[in-house]
Amino acid sequence: MKDNKGKGMDQMDFRLILAFTNAYSSLYKKGLLNQEQLEKILILLDNYQDYTAEEFEIKLKEIFPDIPE
Repeated sequence: MKDNKGKGMDQMDFRLILAFTNAYSSLYKKGLLNQEQLEKILILLDNYQDYTAEEFEIKLKEIFPDIPE
């Protein structure tokens, strides 16, 4: 019998990454992000599995340093 739990998480991960990618692309099109920020966020999203939640948050803050905590 196959374990569908891992497959479901992969599908959920994919949907979340796709949603974030679309949201950030929309912000770029509206002029709220620059090209460099968009590229960095897309790379970060591509490699999200390489980071802990804390590391991911730090990376986001590096990309968007002007956003208050």
